[in-house]
Amino acid sequence: MGERAGRLGPVSGRSVLLVGIDVGTTVTKAGLVDDRGRELARTAVPTCWEAAPTGGNAHPEVLFSSVRAALAELLEAAPAGDIVGCGITSMAETVVLLDASGVPIEPAVAWYDTRAAAERDELLAEFGGAFGRTTGLGTSQIPTIATLRWLVRNVPGTRAAARALGVAEWIAHRLGGEDAAEASIASRTGGFSVVRRTWWSDAIRWAGARDSLFPPVRQAGTSFGRVSGGAVTDGLERLRGAVLTVGGHDHLCASVGNGVTRPSQVMDSCGTAEALIRSVAVHDAPDPSAGLALGIETGCHVLPDSYALVGGLALGLVLIPLLAKLGARTEHGCTSLDAEALLVDFDGIAELSDADGPVPPVGALRVTDGSAGWPVPRPGELPALTWRRALGRAVAGSRELLDGLEQLGGPVTEVRLSGGWSTNPLLRELKSAAFVNPVYPRVAEAGIRGAALLAGLAAECFTSVDDLPEPAVAGDLVTP
Repeated sequence: MGERAGRLGPVSGRSVLLVGIDVGTTVTKAGLVDDRGRELARTAVPTCWEAAPTGGNAHPEVLFSSVRAALAELLEAAPAGDIVGCGITSMAETVVLLDASGVPIEPAVAWYDTRAAAERDELLAEFGGAFGRTTGLGTSQIPTIATLRWLVRNVPGTRAAARALGVAEWIAHRLGGEDAAEASIASRTGGFSVVRRTWWSDAIRWAGARDSLFPPVRQAGTSFGRVSGGAVTDGLERLRGAVLTVGGHDHLCASVGNGVTRPSQVMDSCGTAEALIRSVAVHDAPDPSAGLALGIETGCHVLPDSYALVGGLALGLVLIPLLAKLGARTEHGCTSLDAEALLVDFDGIAELSDADGPVPPVGALRVTDGSAGWPVPRPGELPALTWRRALGRAVAGSRELLDGLEQLGGPVTEVRLSGGWSTNPLLRELKSAAFVNPVYPRVAEAGIRGAALLAGLAAECFTSVDDLPEPAVAGDLVTP
């Protein structure tokens, strides 16, 4: 890959390095990427939640401790070079509340927790169609402000909150960054006007909070300050002075990591949940509520001047409990049933019956409840056939979402797939039958890579999104 205009030159002849952090539901990861987009190293530690009957909670400082541990391990063996940028992506919906002194107020309720289901229903009843038209959200997930209303009602200490941050915004804050919200994470709160790109005061007050609770909004890939302060000790010293950015909602950030930066491309992220994502230019975007009937929500993208059209389905949330029922082993997205299921003699996804029902939207399930009674194994059915039916129905659901994305944004020329389940050979066979031009980027950790590249944008290693290095895809020769 040749040199690109606008790239920041090495300092004292040393390599330019970028750090990406991805705070996921199960694992917190950190990685190093160079300014050619090559993934150099990565580490991972568990993301720690406390189980609750409705889902789970996190201690904000424990979330940061996981990030610190992943970074320290990464930097201990990192190659020589100047770390000029650090980007953080994370799950959305989970909110970290801070008091006036900046001390976190617990608990931070997990995005998948259902304790605020009644408050979500009250929110939709209160605002009706105005909610979708303003926020672009439907009911795929309990939005942050519904959880906030539950906290204000049930946890007296939260009433003193002076600031609310998303998880990635909280990590940036703890690394010395400025208090700021990122647009794609703000879009998942239910208290943000997507078109106006401002906080929606009526909804925030409905939650029982002050207008000033949420900080000013910035775009992913712009500066959120620099790594500084007391957090930069005990193995993190090499990060000091690096430009910070919040890389936004993890699915959108991963799409950038996989090179999905053009409106004709779609990202299919196959993980705990499955998300299909495409960008549309702001001036071409439909009414934010236009896709809700199709199961597609609209929010701000991590790409500048763009909206994200996002459709989500449960994937790992239903597949893992099903595999447990079938007594099958799974590792890195592959299972002990795949080889046999690939030999089952039927055509793609056409054999599916209506009895299997629709794929559940991710918001209808919890990570902890095993409510993945979908699909139900049929009496006497071989486990491999049940498994193929399950993946076939999942692919049919994602095909329906892709049809909706084309209806809203025009023809799709390429679908790039990533995430742990995208390595499954049976899923790949079924996707090839359902999608036009499926592409598998050769990216180990798309969230890390996307966060790092957006940090490079903030640090002026790249002049624009168009300057971001493309990843290799399956079949490409990879040059050193």
